[in-house]
Amino acid sequence: MFPQTNHAPDETARHICEEARVVLCSLRCGPPSVARGELAHDLQDLRVHVRAHYLETSLSCSIELGTQKQEEEETNNSRGSPTSFVEAPQPPAQKRGTLCSPNSRLGSDPALASVISSESVSLHDVGPFARPFLAVVVDPRAAGPHTLVALRALFRLLSNNSFVGFPIKLEALMKGVLQCKFEQTDAGADEAVEMAIADLLALLVTLDSHAPDTIMDAFNTVFVTRNTFVHSPALCYHFEVVLGTLVDSVFKRKDSSAKLILEFLVNQLLHTPLSSGPALDEAAREAQIAHDATRVLCLKLSRRCLMAGWDDEITEPDSEILSTIQDDLCLSLLMTGQAIWAYPSGHVSLDVLSEICATISTLWNITALRPLLIPQFESIFTGFYQRALMLLRKRPNPVDSTSFNENLIFDAELELILESLVDLLFLQEQKQHESPSTLESLFTTYDCDLGRSDVAEHLVVELARCCGAVVSDEGVATLEAFEIVDNQRPVPPHLKELCAECLLSCLKTLFHTSEPAQADGALSSVANIIVCVEQTSSELVTNDLKGTAATSELGSNIPHSKVKSRKRQFRKGAKLFNEKPSKGIYFLVKSGYMEETPLDVATFLRNGLVLGLDKAIVGQYLGELGKAPSAGKSPPCWERDWFHKEVLNEYCGLFDFEKQSLLEGLRMFLASFRLPGEGQMIDRIVQSFADSCGRRCDESVKMKLFSDDPKRASDTAFLLAYSIIMLNTDQHNPHVKEDKKMSRDAFIRNNADYGRDITEKGKELPPDFLEMIYDSIREEEIRTEGEGAEGHMTVERWKDVLRGSTASLSIGVPESKSEDLKQLVVETLWMPVASTVGAFWGIIRPNQQMMMDVPNVNQSGVLCAQGARLGMDLALELMAGVRTIGRIDIFRLIFSSVCGYSGLLGGYKNDAVERTTNFVKSVEAQSAVIVAIRTAHEAANDLGIRGWMDVWTMILELRDLKLLSGGLSDKTRSLLRESDSDFLTPASRREWILKMVKGGFDDESSRQETSNSFFGAMGRALFGSDVVSDNVESPKSNVTEAVYSIHGKDELRVWDELATSDNEDEESTLADDDTPPGFEFPARGKISMSRFTSAGSQFESQLIQEDLLMNDQKDTPITGLEREEDTRPAYTSPRARVRRRLDRACDFAGLVLESRFMEDSGIIVLLQALTRMLKVGKTTGDSLESEKTEDGDEEKEFVLSPASEALTEVLICEIATKNKDRIALLWKNVLHNHYSERLEHLVSAQDEKRGIALVEPGTEKCVTGLLRICSCALQKDDVANEVVASLSWLSNEKTPREIEELDKHISEGIWRICNNVDGLLVLDSNGWTGLLGLMQWCGARAAKSFSNESGKSVGLAEDDPGINIYRSLYLMLHAPELKSAMPVALTEPILALVRSTDIVGCSKLCLAGVDLLHKLQSLFEEQVCTSLTSNEVADEMQVAMWKEVLNCISNTARESLNSIVRSHAISILTDTFLSKQGNSLSPSIISDLLSEVCIEAASGRISDLLEDESDMVQRTEDIMIEFEQSVSLIFKPFVYHVKNIIVSGNSTDLEKVWSKLLSAMEELLQEKPDEKTSSDPSAPGALRKTLKDLASEHLRNAIMVLHAHGVLHGNPDDSDSLSVETWIVIDRMTFCTERAKEWQETTSSA
Repeated sequence: MFPQTNHAPDETARHICEEARVVLCSLRCGPPSVARGELAHDLQDLRVHVRAHYLETSLSCSIELGTQKQEEEETNNSRGSPTSFVEAPQPPAQKRGTLCSPNSRLGSDPALASVISSESVSLHDVGPFARPFLAVVVDPRAAGPHTLVALRALFRLLSNNSFVGFPIKLEALMKGVLQCKFEQTDAGADEAVEMAIADLLALLVTLDSHAPDTIMDAFNTVFVTRNTFVHSPALCYHFEVVLGTLVDSVFKRKDSSAKLILEFLVNQLLHTPLSSGPALDEAAREAQIAHDATRVLCLKLSRRCLMAGWDDEITEPDSEILSTIQDDLCLSLLMTGQAIWAYPSGHVSLDVLSEICATISTLWNITALRPLLIPQFESIFTGFYQRALMLLRKRPNPVDSTSFNENLIFDAELELILESLVDLLFLQEQKQHESPSTLESLFTTYDCDLGRSDVAEHLVVELARCCGAVVSDEGVATLEAFEIVDNQRPVPPHLKELCAECLLSCLKTLFHTSEPAQADGALSSVANIIVCVEQTSSELVTNDLKGTAATSELGSNIPHSKVKSRKRQFRKGAKLFNEKPSKGIYFLVKSGYMEETPLDVATFLRNGLVLGLDKAIVGQYLGELGKAPSAGKSPPCWERDWFHKEVLNEYCGLFDFEKQSLLEGLRMFLASFRLPGEGQMIDRIVQSFADSCGRRCDESVKMKLFSDDPKRASDTAFLLAYSIIMLNTDQHNPHVKEDKKMSRDAFIRNNADYGRDITEKGKELPPDFLEMIYDSIREEEIRTEGEGAEGHMTVERWKDVLRGSTASLSIGVPESKSEDLKQLVVETLWMPVASTVGAFWGIIRPNQQMMMDVPNVNQSGVLCAQGARLGMDLALELMAGVRTIGRIDIFRLIFSSVCGYSGLLGGYKNDAVERTTNFVKSVEAQSAVIVAIRTAHEAANDLGIRGWMDVWTMILELRDLKLLSGGLSDKTRSLLRESDSDFLTPASRREWILKMVKGGFDDESSRQETSNSFFGAMGRALFGSDVVSDNVESPKSNVTEAVYSIHGKDELRVWDELATSDNEDEESTLADDDTPPGFEFPARGKISMSRFTSAGSQFESQLIQEDLLMNDQKDTPITGLEREEDTRPAYTSPRARVRRRLDRACDFAGLVLESRFMEDSGIIVLLQALTRMLKVGKTTGDSLESEKTEDGDEEKEFVLSPASEALTEVLICEIATKNKDRIALLWKNVLHNHYSERLEHLVSAQDEKRGIALVEPGTEKCVTGLLRICSCALQKDDVANEVVASLSWLSNEKTPREIEELDKHISEGIWRICNNVDGLLVLDSNGWTGLLGLMQWCGARAAKSFSNESGKSVGLAEDDPGINIYRSLYLMLHAPELKSAMPVALTEPILALVRSTDIVGCSKLCLAGVDLLHKLQSLFEEQVCTSLTSNEVADEMQVAMWKEVLNCISNTARESLNSIVRSHAISILTDTFLSKQGNSLSPSIISDLLSEVCIEAASGRISDLLEDESDMVQRTEDIMIEFEQSVSLIFKPFVYHVKNIIVSGNSTDLEKVWSKLLSAMEELLQEKPDEKTSSDPSAPGALRKTLKDLASEHLRNAIMVLHAHGVLHGNPDDSDSLSVETWIVIDRMTFCTERAKEWQETTSSA
């Protein structure tokens, strides 16, 4: 009975004596009748007895004997004494006198005797030690303070377990406390007594179990007392605590009284009246407050019951308690909750509504109870939450103060409901995330059940609609679902935010649960719960509709996806049925979902309301007569008359009318459809109802009011039901006046007796029975409400719901993996959520403009921050979750929608100013961009081509609108900065931009320096306006005039231009150090994500901070004396502010940098998207067309400005160069095709631009990108040759003029390629051909900027193509690594350089080119000599290569236009053959080179010098020098090598060289000397003679050398062919006739 304690026996006895003394002291302060009366004497006797017998002797013995004596006394006592103590045996030595019993005093006081007599049972049962205290409690003569002291004494004694060892009965004590009577003296004291009684009762219930009636009396006492003191908050709180203690104790012990308490609370909820009417008087309002207090208390205690009575260990709750919860508690919650919209002003307090929501949440979170309340939760979610959401979005605008206040009350109520819904969706109890989320539980339990409403889907749809989304009932975002309702109020922002929070909670819990998301485990073990309509195979449809056992056996194997798919088909059939019943039935029958039987059709009509059947259409079909048979016509069976009749009968047979009255059955029956208006239809329906209900209702079975004859019983039920329907219409028709309505007596008179044919004698309907029906109809109308969110729950409909839940067997829980279920949920619900994102961002559907004009908000856009934040959070959560479960297809659709919501993918019908204004003013569009960029970072591998195209389209549009940061402070963090340095010098770049802005590259027009045209062009490019004055004529050019479009993108030609007018320079904008306190920008490209802060919240915070900063700036005084540097940071333009905002929130450059971490397939898709943009994007015009992508998706063309085209090419190159390790993969899959197609397009288009030198910015970046990739590819052996060979695309014969204008870019690219000397080693013939061919092409365009005025060189531009080519060639020739890998084709670019510079007169560069040839020939000569040293035989190929280089030098020596160059070339040739290395060469090689190179070049040049006599006069000295060098080139190498040739013994080599030499001299010296030679040495004749004299002297020396070596003789014989031939040729030299004789004589004499 009592808990175990460590109190010593003497301590308990002492405590009893002490408490008795306290109570006695209180009584002595009262009147004499109390102070010296029986109550005081009893307490004195108690003290004496305890002190005498328990403190002076052994306590244990005394207690044992005392207990025995007590039992004897209780059995034999006939005096009825309230107090009787049993004496314990006294030791002989210490015998004391006996204690006088107070019973002797009863007779002397008749009043006390009467009191004791009335309470004798309780006082005797409680025990002798508690009896004196209880006597004070029950005695009405005791004042309130006396009673309070006695109650507190009992409370302390029981609390401290001081009655341990003393006989006391708690049951009797509780009954005695419940009979407490006292004299009321003071209100405060009386309240204290009430509190003490409640505390003591709670303690007694806590200590031990009691009889259910006793506990209910205690509970009811405290409950009524609490309601009595409803106006005292302190007392109410205390009594509520006591009631909670009572409930916890009873339900934790599982006492039988638990059911009684719960029923009591539920009855209080159901029967507490609701005040109706728009206005209440003061008394009614006070009563309503009291009723609300009662409801709040009942709801709180009900929750305590649920929490105390159920835990995770309970799997089989008490059936009676469960029935109360299922039938009554849930109904009371729903009906009380729906009362918030039952009256105009909402007469249910917010406290009641809050407790309703808390109780619903408690029910849901009890996992053991949840699967047992499936139909109840269906009604709660549809009839409470969904209906609240529907009413919220349909709330009318206030028209007066009354409607305004009603809206305020309604909003407050909806706020509570939505907060409760957030808790349900997000804070459900989960065991370490092992349980499915609320959304999954709802989806599996209801949406995947053919007999249930789509709770999860409709809940999400309603939430989306409240957020502004345009979604159909099926969850499809479509404009057809957009309803324009007059005078409809928009959803308030704070409620819209709660709706968004609900959606976020759904997404977070859906994607963050890890365990398999099955429906609650108890569902599979609870039978007879889920209503089944059909099975997954058409063969089981009949069994399904009839509820056979096969359903439950096979249902557990049904996958969720198949059930959901079939449910969609049934919904489609229901929709067709609402249009025309025969169409819906035909569809279901032909699809195999239903058989052509009346039972199947009736079952469909009975259970199809959850599928969307219209109650009016159902009633119309049930009441139709059908088509009679006719000749020649054969309508479907479901249109026949017999079929309609059987369907109606089967339909009525599906109702359970047992254990309810006819009126209740009629209410339930009419709640499932709407009666048609035609009387005959009503007759047929009511007759069928009477046939079914008349046999089973209580009036026939239990009350025996109907005849035993089924026919008569049916007729009676028909007439009574029809009368009830007519009475309902009469009583509740507003058009029927009150005095015209049927009276109670008339109704009783009309229905008491229906005549002998129907009513049997003795079976007349009793008047009280009919009166009850009349009163019920008058008080509550029979209404056909809508279903779910469209209707209002009634008791009859609730009964039908509960009866229907057990009408057929359960199909079990479909089995599905966690991933499959989540994918199905996402597949069903993603579209409403995505549409909600667009609604928050102010757009109905992607790629559309705003739903309304952009409001004139403040420039920071803080007023729209809420929509931006909510849209961001929803979009990011949705896309992240969809990716998590692997539905990339849905993710891409959502991502494309998000990009479309930015407003940057279309709308080119407006000019740039309007597009910029719209975007700058819309923080929602900016948030869409931020979400897209963040998602692109996180899901780069999953975007697909379409997704990446959308991303880059947005970025390019931002570039065109000058909303991309230029990265002036950090060049690595901007897309408008290339990672490599510019290919042009700053000066050349400025000139290039000017040419592009002007629109042409015509040399003449580019040289015109008209300031007006310059600023006009720059204005169009940078500011979108032309500042050319009207009176200034623009310079003419041969460039075709451009036709500009509306969008103005044609004028944008500078890809990295910055909006200088908007303070683009970040140094002049607000710096981080200048931010006010508390204003902290997030890191660039990253919105800081703390654990509890979302990206949307960060963005909203940034907007708010910007707004605060702007407000501070507005307070800055303007005096006109501020300096520019003071005002510019303070007054930043809106566009600059948005640009900075995006720069902070979006890491645009990171898309390129982080491509290094993408998968191979992902980066290929990324580049494919960029290349496709260049194909699809239009650069001119306004009309847009669509085309099919490779994936089969239809995509629209978009306008691509020339500048954006260039940026696209830059991005392609940047991504490729950032992924050097994968350059081979990228080249083979994307880059090769891209660059080849782009350059081929230029070649094919050159005829269309004939006469126009217009270089598109994209062409420039395409070429430079290819060069940069080539430089990068040289580091990779597997692809270097293929990439470098592609350079031939730039240098072929059909190279357009566009490419020719890029010579500086190409030459710089070549220089960067050649810098990688190690990379050049891997090149094969194809690679060298591509590189050297482009070098030759560039070399041919060298020195274009060189000018020569008056024969004096003015200078060569530092970035001239010739200089870069020279540097490249020089590096290659002097690189030790390339000595053995030098191709002979290298001579071609050198020659091209020499020739081009020679033509323009750039002698220095030309001489440098000749030196390059000299270096090249030296390398080849060395190779030849090395091969001879190692192999003793020269490599013929190497010799040929060397000879080729020497020929190039010789050709230069002969063909150059510059004498200096020619002289230098001749000197090089001469020095080459006079070098020591030449001695190691074979005579045959030397002889070939001397004859074919040296003599050929020198003789040719000599002929050229002597041809033009006019030139001789002007250049006498130069000719003399050059002639001497030429003659030396003939004779010096010959003389130097003749010995080796002679020694070799091969006379052929010598004869070949000598014969060539003589032929050259013969041509020079065959003319006779001019006899009239002028004395002027500079005269042509004299100069010619001098030159010939010089040549003849060299010839003489050669003859002497040959003679000295013994191979030439003056008098040769016939065998000496060399000598014979020599003198024959010399004889023909007429200029040397005299000298020849002398030479011959000399050689003869020698």
